[in-house]
Amino acid sequence: MAIKTIKKKDMSHTEIELQRKEIDVLKMCQHPNIVKMIDVFENPDYFFIVLEYFEGGDLFDYLQGRDFNITEKRAQELAH
Repeated sequence: MAIKTIKKKDMSHTEIELQRKEIDVLKMCQHPNIVKMIDVFENPDYFFIVLEYFEGGDLFDYLQGRDFNITEKRAQELAH
């Protein structure tokens, strides 16, 4: 498992509400190519989002490590 921690201190009320909506969307997402949200906790200072753990970094890191240059076939494999 991985825990994403989001500090509320520098967020406006609107940004906090948008974060809650994003969490609601994550709860609904059920697809093998989307990281699974396991649980969410919130206190006055932070959001704690418990996610399925994947090794190797995120898609941005993968692409950056290849100078954003991948074949069309590989892009298709990553998208599906």
